[in-house]
Amino acid sequence: MRYPATYSRLLARELRLDHAGEAALLRGTRLAPDALGALDQLITPRDQIILLGNALRLADRPGFGLEVGSRLSLAAHGALGQLLSASPNLGEAWVALERFHALHVPLVRMSREFAQGHMTIRLELECPHDAVGLFLLEAMVVTIQRGIELILGRRLREARLDLAYAAPAHAALYEKFLHSPVRFGVPDTAWHIPRALLEQANPFRDAALYRQALRQCEQMAAALEAGATVEWSLRLTQLLQQHPGKLWTLAEMAAHLHLSPRTLIRHLKAEGLTYQQLLDRELARQALEHFASAGHTVESVALALGYQDATAFRRAFKRWFGTSPRAYLAQPRSRAFSE
Repeated sequence: MRYPATYSRLLARELRLDHAGEAALLRGTRLAPDALGALDQLITPRDQIILLGNALRLADRPGFGLEVGSRLSLAAHGALGQLLSASPNLGEAWVALERFHALHVPLVRMSREFAQGHMTIRLELECPHDAVGLFLLEAMVVTIQRGIELILGRRLREARLDLAYAAPAHAALYEKFLHSPVRFGVPDTAWHIPRALLEQANPFRDAALYRQALRQCEQMAAALEAGATVEWSLRLTQLLQQHPGKLWTLAEMAAHLHLSPRTLIRHLKAEGLTYQQLLDRELARQALEHFASAGHTVESVALALGYQDATAFRRAFKRWFGTSPRAYLAQPRSRAFSE
């Protein structure tokens, strides 16, 4: 199993590393100096563990895993994040997470079961329970909480989190990041979610996006198992998701993939697509995801997508949806995010 470099890039950004800092982050790994900038770089478990250990030394502060988990958006998880955010309800979201989490979540095994009116999401480390293991568990439990709260639209207070390790020296920080009761030193690490919450409808559900993301996750899982090559359209979509904020040209994508633009055009044509169609589809998805978050304006979404001015973004949005961004935002949420 190998893991996307997306998370390592996010670590470097969180630590505000310069070139020398990035070199320190990669020290001891087999990764090239420019690995963090490579669009589709994959990292082995060995290198991932070394890199995380380096990150913890560079951070040099307790509870760093809690911090990182609190800042990871669903968009950082690529197609899996899209699948969760578009799921019809919480129950379906966590069925998807159990099925596909190995595509993105490094070194943590997940399982789900039901008992006594609760859904239990059990987490098990696939590495030693040392500082790196603690970081992974802390980041994961906060990430799970954030995903649940996105669908609920409020803080998750009625669940319970069990942690299969003694309270660390920074245990007081857990109250800052976790909103449900926490127990340390129990046999298993697990979230216990009231079963009644599972049928709550997701206000951001989108049947079309859900089907698209499900197809992408299934293809990624099949390719991973068979050692096969993922479709070019899916590969490019993943790259766009991993690098939001830049409008990649066809020539840039082709150069990264060591292809000529003409060859890339031919590969996409065989799948019934053009690069512009693929780019528009992904930018439109990202635009809706940003508008679903409170506080975003037309200008801020334009900037987040990589547009230098809002006018160009408005023209693109009208081409995608047949209406202006402001007219779209004026729609009731139930209509804007209906199936």
